[in-house]
Amino acid sequence: MKTKSLRIPKEMMAALDLVEKEEKIEEATAMRKLMKIGFETYVGNLYKQGKVTLREAARLLNLNQIETMNIFLDAGIKGNLEASDVIASLQRFSS
Repeated sequence: MKTKSLRIPKEMMAALDLVEKEEKIEEATAMRKLMKIGFETYVGNLYKQGKVTLREAARLLNLNQIETMNIFLDAGIKGNLEASDVIASLQRFSS
């Protein structure tokens, strides 16, 4: 694991304090948790916009595709395929 230093605005420190108290964890653990959630959200948005595939998102998050899809579903991201895309894909396989 690498060590980085950064300046944290007061409002973000308040968020860290809240996570520390609610989760009963150390400050560094709270930072890592919030960064992980932020990165999952970022990758989820890329997936939703069609900029990455589910496979690419899973690789970025170091998860399998089912775990990744579950995270996205919990965040309200249903997928980036339209029904017409699925139907066209199925038709190619059935021909």
